[in-house]
Amino acid sequence: MGETNPIILVVSDIHLGSLDSEKDLFIQFLRKIINGKYGTELKTLLILGDFVDLCTDTTETLLKRKQIQEIFTLLLEIKKIMNLIFVLGNHEIPVTGDYDEKFKRRKEKFLRRFSNSNFSELFDNNEIYCQYILLKKCNNEDMLLLYDTREEIEENPINKIKIEGIELHEDYRCLMTHGYQFDGDIYRFFVGQIWRSLIARNKIEVKEAYDYFWNEVIKNGRKIKPVSFKIMVEDLANLKNVSIESQKTLFSELNILEFNLIKANMRVMKKWEHASKPDYYFGEIKKFLEHDDYDLSKINHLIYGHSHHKEQYNGMINGHPTEIVNDGAWQHIQPSYVEIHKRGKINLISKLT
Repeated sequence: MGETNPIILVVSDIHLGSLDSEKDLFIQFLRKIINGKYGTELKTLLILGDFVDLCTDTTETLLKRKQIQEIFTLLLEIKKIMNLIFVLGNHEIPVTGDYDEKFKRRKEKFLRRFSNSNFSELFDNNEIYCQYILLKKCNNEDMLLLYDTREEIEENPINKIKIEGIELHEDYRCLMTHGYQFDGDIYRFFVGQIWRSLIARNKIEVKEAYDYFWNEVIKNGRKIKPVSFKIMVEDLANLKNVSIESQKTLFSELNILEFNLIKANMRVMKKWEHASKPDYYFGEIKKFLEHDDYDLSKINHLIYGHSHHKEQYNGMINGHPTEIVNDGAWQHIQPSYVEIHKRGKINLISKLT
C-alpha cells in the first residue's frame, strides 16, 4: 500500500442550509471520493458535526434544496462502498445542560426529523451517529469505536468498525468529536440557549435573519447595531439574486420585537466568536481530557471542528505530548479536511486537490 493515500478522511462544519456554505466544493470533494481520487486504500469518511444547519434552515426546506439533495445522494453512494460515520454538532442538536446524559435522546430526535424523507436511508441507523469516535488498536485489530457519552469511552462502544491496513501502534489513541464540548460552561450556557432555540423553531424568517447576521454581518466584521430591517432585506435580495419584494414577503411575519431580539442575541454570538480562538480551546481541551470523573489520560491525538479555526499543533496533556487538530470548516474560509494515513499519521489539508 502506498504511504501517500489516506485510509480515513475527516471533515467538519459543512453547514448545509446556511449562507456561505461551500456546497459546490463539497460536491466536488464527494465525487472525488466516489471516483477513487484519494486512492483505493480509503476505507472511511467521518463527518464531525454541523453537517446540516438546523439553526438556519428547517428540515422541510433543507430537503427541497437541489444542491443538498445532490449531496445526500452522493453520500448514499459513498455509504455503499465504505464506512460513513456522523458526529452530531451544536447546529444539529441542543448542547445545553448535561450534554452526555441527554445525547441519546437528542440524537434520536434529530434522526426522526429525516425519517420520512427520500433520504431516510442516510438517517436510519443510529449506530453510525455518535458524539465521540476513538481510533485505536483493540484486541489486535485497528478499530473505530463509537460512543454516545464520555463514560462509555474505552469500555462500552455503541459500534465497532474494523479498519484494514492502518497498522496502529498499541498506545495510539485518537479521539474525534465536534468540539462544542470544549466551550467553557459560561459560553455554553448563554450561546447554547441561542442554538437550542433556533433548532427548535420552525419560523424560517427567524432562522434566515440569524443566518444573515452571523454569516454576513459578524463574519465580515460589520457592526450589528446599524443594520436595520431594510438593510437586511436589501442585502439578502442581492446575495440570493432575488427581488426585494420576495424578501419582504419572506420576512413579513417577523415583527420588530423579534428582529431586535435577534440583534441582541447576535451580540452574545459576537463575543463567543471573539473568544473562540485555538489558544482558548487548548485550555478547555486540557480540562476535558484531564477531568477527574473520566479516564481519558491515554488520549494522544485529538481531532475536532466547531470553531472553524483550522490548526495542527502539539500540547502537553496528562503529562505527555498530545497532537491536536482543528480540521476547519467548509464555510467562510478555504475548505479544509484531515487525512489519516498508515500508522495513524494525521495531515491537515488546507487546499482541495
